[in-house]
Amino acid sequence: MRTRGKLALGGALLVLAVLLVLVLVPVLFRDRIEARLKTEIASSVNARVDWRSASVGLLRDFPSASVSLNDLSVVGVQPFAGDTLAFVKDARLVLELGSVVGFLRHGDPIVVREVVLQQPRVGLRVLTDGRANWDIARPSPTQGTTSKRAVGVTLRNLQLSSGTITLDDRHANLALALHGVNEKLSGDFASEKFLLSTRTRVDSAFVRFAGIPWLSRVAIRLDADVDADLRNNRFTFRRDTLKLNELLLAFEGSATLGKPDTKLDLAFAAPGTAFRDILSLVPAVYAQDFARLRTAGRMSVSGRVRGTYGPHAFPALAIRARVDSGAFKDPSLPLPARGIFMELAVDNPGGHMDSTVVDLKRFHAELGGRPVDARLVVRTPMSDPDVDLRLRGALDLADLARTVKLPDIQGLAGLLNADLAMRARLSDVNASRYDRVTASGAAYVSHLALRSATLPHAVAVDTAALRFTPRAAQLTVLAARVGDSDLRASGSLDNLLGFLMHDEELRGTGSVASSRFDLAEWVSKDKSTEVIPVPPRVDFTLDATASHVTYGALALDDVRGRLRVKDQRVTLDSLRMNTLRGRVVANGAYDTRDLARPTFDLALQLDSVDIPASFAALATVQKLAPVARWTRGNVTGTMAMKGLLAKDMSPVLGALSGRGDLRTSGLVVQNSSALEKVSAALASGPLRSPALGAVRLAFDVANGRVNVKPFDLTAGGLKVPLGGANGIGRVAEVKQQADSAAVEARRRATAEAERIVAEADSQAASIRAQARALADSTRRQAGMRADSVVARATNPVARVAAQAAADRMRRETDQQAERLVREADARADNLVTQARQRAGTVAPLPSRKGGQ
Repeated sequence: MRTRGKLALGGALLVLAVLLVLVLVPVLFRDRIEARLKTEIASSVNARVDWRSASVGLLRDFPSASVSLNDLSVVGVQPFAGDTLAFVKDARLVLELGSVVGFLRHGDPIVVREVVLQQPRVGLRVLTDGRANWDIARPSPTQGTTSKRAVGVTLRNLQLSSGTITLDDRHANLALALHGVNEKLSGDFASEKFLLSTRTRVDSAFVRFAGIPWLSRVAIRLDADVDADLRNNRFTFRRDTLKLNELLLAFEGSATLGKPDTKLDLAFAAPGTAFRDILSLVPAVYAQDFARLRTAGRMSVSGRVRGTYGPHAFPALAIRARVDSGAFKDPSLPLPARGIFMELAVDNPGGHMDSTVVDLKRFHAELGGRPVDARLVVRTPMSDPDVDLRLRGALDLADLARTVKLPDIQGLAGLLNADLAMRARLSDVNASRYDRVTASGAAYVSHLALRSATLPHAVAVDTAALRFTPRAAQLTVLAARVGDSDLRASGSLDNLLGFLMHDEELRGTGSVASSRFDLAEWVSKDKSTEVIPVPPRVDFTLDATASHVTYGALALDDVRGRLRVKDQRVTLDSLRMNTLRGRVVANGAYDTRDLARPTFDLALQLDSVDIPASFAALATVQKLAPVARWTRGNVTGTMAMKGLLAKDMSPVLGALSGRGDLRTSGLVVQNSSALEKVSAALASGPLRSPALGAVRLAFDVANGRVNVKPFDLTAGGLKVPLGGANGIGRVAEVKQQADSAAVEARRRATAEAERIVAEADSQAASIRAQARALADSTRRQAGMRADSVVARATNPVARVAAQAAADRMRRETDQQAERLVREADARADNLVTQARQRAGTVAPLPSRKGGQ
């Protein structure tokens, strides 16, 4: 017993010593390993690589070691200085323990076995000259050197969860965005030839190539088992699958990696022939309960890519897609879409991406018995888009709403007819070589009515006609109503093609008239701002007339003048109007380039403007001249004001600056409590409602005060010299007042962003809690079943077998429960990440600890 006790004690001490070593070694050598990692990374890549914290462990992946990095970032240098190539919330590298010991003793290379990345965000960019921001590897040491390779990769497993990948390739005119990326890649990279397995899932993908959107909000699933030949850098695919929403593609072939070019020989085709598979790529259809959609028709998709791809090379490609007799119907809507035919070909003979030709040979569809036909060819998409378009059809918009669910649309009606043809090169349009442009046809809208939750008022277009000529798109007539406002317009758009295809400036001229126009109906209802925004990329000159215009209490009659819309500014040129019982001519500008801090610059010529009406309608007059409340008469002269506008588009008084020169023929002050007290004190009746003589005064506004230059006032037979200053905001508060519009707008935006994230956090917490409750319940039930199995065993042999079965049941249940929790955590993390991305478009939020 004593010997056995000593052995047991010795074994316990040995185990304790091993555990102590496993705990202490990472702590003792963590700083050394972290410093060496940074040194070796700096010598291997031409980028700034850093992390917030690092830890080293031997227990979790024993007998391997692991290194965990939090908030890992890779930031580029010239010409991508400041660009974040990658950010990873949590990165874990599993290292071969023997290589770590060799590294610590002799500086041998560290061997990486596994990489796990949580919530990576990768931003890829390629400049027009072909330089890529991911090309950060430093040149390998020249042959003959004796330096050792610091990091060896014999990767067995790569896991990536809740990732985001974007690509902006200006050289290839390619844009890509992948959200909710999850990847599991495994293989024995220590071998020269092995089977590489990849399972890729993407929640939402967007792809635009050559100015054409090919994928939008598409879920991707890639399952591939690839024969990898690392000696020759060749990867061979054998009937692997790629699923885009419901469209399944099988592909095979090979890719041989080289520097700088890659050789490709790939072919793909859709095994299925159901029309609903390709229909799932239409976002508006797929997003609306696609599983319940009834469909008919056949389709086929196939393609081939063969040749070399690189900075100065492009492979030959041929892609074909076809739809025959397609139809679909939402069971909850009354009308089907039928007679859908499509034939699409994308070809490139190889050599350069600009040789790509996109040819939509035929498109035909029928909604409510009305046909739509289209034909489109795009050539030289990179250098000079050459577009050949033919469109003819009719559409009852009410039929569209009865065929496809339209979110937020509460009412839609109207007829749309189009018959147009166009053949043009973008360079000819930009250079005004209209003799080389072919454009003809027209589009008509009649009796359009639209009500939407996103619009503050209903929109109605009685009639509209757009005619196309080589020089311009001409709006020959437009008669419309927005809420209680009516519009009649005509004009010309001179760069519609460049505006639509290359985000160029839309230029044009026109005239607009209205019998009644309410400016308040155009104020944005967005919670973060109520400022009326001026659209970007528009250069438009309008000759405007209106019989009656209102904005709150302000009423304008017989309005006429010229407005110029350019660079998110509206410029007024001699805008004449009858208002405030007099006449006004306005010149100036309204600027929304910074929507949180809109500005105005206004010069007014006043002719017999009524003072009481001005006080009643304009808050600015109430603040600048409070005595106007009791003054009867009118004023003539000039005023100029500029400054900031608050969120309700009223001037920020503390930020006003301006000047004025005003004169009156005679004024009467009535019902002023101050003058009544003076009259009573002096026993002078005329001072109760004094008649004032002609007044001429000059003033300026600055630093929150109105400064009136000295002038003489005649009242009740007395000549009184006056002058001085009136504060419209304490000078110390001017800056605060000037910033109030921006502060309020940002406060509202931040509150909305925080609401989005808080709601996502709550949902994520609920997902995690439910998953853990289900996991616990599953474990309890499995434990009860396991105990029951053991309890039913009637002899020692059966009991041993039952115990083994019960243990296996518990292990399998634990694995299932852990999988439930992991999947729930991944869903919850992805939900929060997407919410923060949405919130970031509303207002910037502070980074959370740990990169969340």
